[in-house]
Amino acid sequence: MLSRNKPCFCGSGKRFKHCHGAYTINRPDAPIENWHVVPQYVRDAFNQGQMAKVRHYQQFGLHRPPLVAGSDRDRFIVRGDQILHWAGGGSFLNFLESDLLRDMGEGFRRNEAHPLHVWWKSMRAHAEAYSKSGAHGKILSTVAAINFFTVAHDLFIIADNARPRERLLKSLRVPDQFHGARHELMVAASLVRAGFKIDFSDETDSDRKHCDATAIHRRTARSYFVEMKAKGRPGILGKPGPSPSPDEMKRDVSRLLRVALEKPASGERLIFLDMNLPPMPSGTDEGVWWQSDAIASVRAVEKQPGNLKPDISAFIVFTNVPSYQMGMEDYYAGLEIAFTAFRKPGFATETTLLGDRYPDIADLFNALKAHDLVPDSF
Repeated sequence: MLSRNKPCFCGSGKRFKHCHGAYTINRPDAPIENWHVVPQYVRDAFNQGQMAKVRHYQQFGLHRPPLVAGSDRDRFIVRGDQILHWAGGGSFLNFLESDLLRDMGEGFRRNEAHPLHVWWKSMRAHAEAYSKSGAHGKILSTVAAINFFTVAHDLFIIADNARPRERLLKSLRVPDQFHGARHELMVAASLVRAGFKIDFSDETDSDRKHCDATAIHRRTARSYFVEMKAKGRPGILGKPGPSPSPDEMKRDVSRLLRVALEKPASGERLIFLDMNLPPMPSGTDEGVWWQSDAIASVRAVEKQPGNLKPDISAFIVFTNVPSYQMGMEDYYAGLEIAFTAFRKPGFATETTLLGDRYPDIADLFNALKAHDLVPDSF
């Protein structure tokens, strides 16, 4: 989840490898006085337990890993409030593929224009071609494979929230609703991995405005009103119409931000905005190339708030998945993230400060950074 040389997610100021990422419990900065007195097998057992915790955090964040019993072709897997029997053999990825195809239903298999169907068919074709050539590893790093498996893994992670999972699945099946539903799914799964408990709002209640969800962090008990918006673009991810050229894609999201801020909330706001932009243009400096434009949208709304109440503030998370606009066999370009805030003077995204002042937001930041890391084994 984190580079071992980066500051630890907890905000201690120590490097990850010297804090929550230590492979041994007898760390130089926190030595155990009688460590060398206890038998070696005891020390090994402690260190194996610590390594298991590190691997768990790197793969699953603050969410529990899959609970599995049985052997290769006779496994029982806990998913949400159900125990599923998996006799297909293979890896966790094989299970995720089968699980997602079952969830999407028979109609999905016949809809060859559906973005998820395109990814799946491309992934299968690539897998067959690579298998014949002996290049088995490349399939798991392609746009088609990672786009497909991150959807499957996100659905697995939010299975504890059965009602929103079914609602999201219903929207995921409809091509022109896919992008918005995919964004909501990614946000929900990242919140779960960051240690939040999510309660989605009742979408059938059309009598009043409300935020999309509330999220309570299990460790800090801080709650947030969550709003999720995605910038739809014609011809991309199931949206009808011709695709605009990259130069025609506007990066101003002030309108979406205003809509999100206008939703009533009686506490802290957490707004997610997906940019839906292509990969970084050639000749552009490294980094999140659209970040300055996105943040400029926030500052523009701060300067001209219109009818927004003066006490409204929010944490804002911008995301972008450039692989949605890449070739199926291209190497996957990772999720792009930018954090900022609306009317929160002094808000800083430097890791140590973020972990110290807003540990739950720091957990979210790390969960988003690790979003694309789908475990391949049970």
